[in-house]
Amino acid sequence: MTFSERRKVTHVTDYDYQQPAECAQQICILQPQEGLSMQAGPLRKGQKLVSHTLKIRPNPSTVQSNTDAFGNVVHHFEMNYPHDNLEVVSESEVEVSNFLHTGPIDDLISPSWNELVDQLRYQAGQAISDDYQFRFESKHVPVLDSLRDYGSLDFWPGRQVVHAGQALMQRIFREFNYQSGSTTIHTTVEEVMQSREGVCQDFAHVMLAVLRSLGLSARYVSGYMLTEPPPGQPKLLGADASHAWVSLWCGPDVGWVDFDPTNNQLPDTRYVTVAIGRDYADVPPMRGVVHGGGEHTLKVAVTVF
Repeated sequence: MTFSERRKVTHVTDYDYQQPAECAQQICILQPQEGLSMQAGPLRKGQKLVSHTLKIRPNPSTVQSNTDAFGNVVHHFEMNYPHDNLEVVSESEVEVSNFLHTGPIDDLISPSWNELVDQLRYQAGQAISDDYQFRFESKHVPVLDSLRDYGSLDFWPGRQVVHAGQALMQRIFREFNYQSGSTTIHTTVEEVMQSREGVCQDFAHVMLAVLRSLGLSARYVSGYMLTEPPPGQPKLLGADASHAWVSLWCGPDVGWVDFDPTNNQLPDTRYVTVAIGRDYADVPPMRGVVHGGGEHTLKVAVTVF
């Protein structure tokens, strides 16, 4: 059975500079991917991008776009004149579809994680699949014996990979506390493991590090999640935020399966995928270089309907 939902997302990024910036070069990854994860399998899902607009104020000197190695749409723009404010408004409408497994996930048949690790090992003369690149450590995701040991409590020999992935997601949810402002993008996985607190990107990095330390392929997913206001309360504009979760390669018959350790659930039609990468460093919503401007204040507002 297939379920589809339409989601509208508005993502506003506003920079106010203390003094005029002389010039700036920026990139942004804000356009949702299309057709992601449409492979065969009992948990397959996909997206159709209905529309996307990117409004930049003041008007940029140049705007270009390209698709990166992971299939993400990247916009580049320049401001070659003084400006004391920069506002970027991304508006998207996406149709998200899920083909849902008809029974509990515990009934889903998937290969053992040991089998997948063996399949993902390099063998001379054998073609390397695209999934292979997500096995290795990256800027924010280390591969460590201590993380492999942490994962071994859920990944015992012969256990099916989907069941083990779900168990790891549940354990991170139980053992780590969500604490806004407790970490920065420079906080390491080791520090999060020690403090047992962080935000969604930290929990995604922890789960990725454990999975890759075990020898599995797993990728970082950035996007949005629809949140509901308390009963009787109106939805507040701009109250949502960017979100991050994990996608685990579970073999050709099952495909990529998404896990959200922050909320202890498998992403469904409430989730909109913007980009995938090895970790956050591959897919920041915005980054760039500004000449001048002094100190600045940054405001980000996201609304998902």
